[in-house]
Amino acid sequence: MSEDLPPPDPARIRGTLPEDADLLELAAGTRLVRVHSQGGPHPLRWNELRYWGPTNSRFDHHTPPPGTQHRAIAYLAHGDSAFPTALGEYFQDGTGAGVGPIDTRNQVTVTVFDSAADLVLLDLASGWTTRAGGNQAICSGPRRRSREWARAIYDAHGSTGGSGSPLIVGLAYPSSVWGPGRCVAVWESARHVLTGATLRETRLLSDPAMAPAVETAALALGTYVV
Repeated sequence: MSEDLPPPDPARIRGTLPEDADLLELAAGTRLVRVHSQGGPHPLRWNELRYWGPTNSRFDHHTPPPGTQHRAIAYLAHGDSAFPTALGEYFQDGTGAGVGPIDTRNQVTVTVFDSAADLVLLDLASGWTTRAGGNQAICSGPRRRSREWARAIYDAHGSTGGSGSPLIVGLAYPSSVWGPGRCVAVWESARHVLTGATLRETRLLSDPAMAPAVETAALALGTYVV
């Protein structure tokens, strides 16, 4: 039987201070991969956070209703399989049934860069989630409930550190669609990590030079390229 993620208890989350083992620290210079769109209703440059939200993305910490606000987020991938991870997360099927077609239209872009500063992140795959009253459905269950948790975590342990907890600037979590994948969602308090980052490569997915890599990733993810 699959687990259901309970609603967040703000008081319990606030009182559950992250321990060292609950944090993922990515040093300055960590190689990160991002898939983002330069077209559509909310285009983003490679080093720009999204101030519009909440959208349907899993860990948007914006407050409803959707609109432009001071809260901002960027979704990134790191590690050996960062490229298929970033593609899988961006194109994951909204019903939870794996990864949808990889659509190279609408100026969808992949960017590789090195972070400009250290990142201290709350690792949702750590024991913190259990102690705070949750479970691992936070990474794979209904996104609406995960967003409720994201808002509660941000309010309790966000940019000001709250309640004496360590300063965290986002969340680390395993990909829900690609087992080896490791993901990061960074908040506006980490904007300098992107704005000052060292760009390594940025290309449209429709660039013919990207075709072999995109096709290989699509095969690994069990999907196809549009």
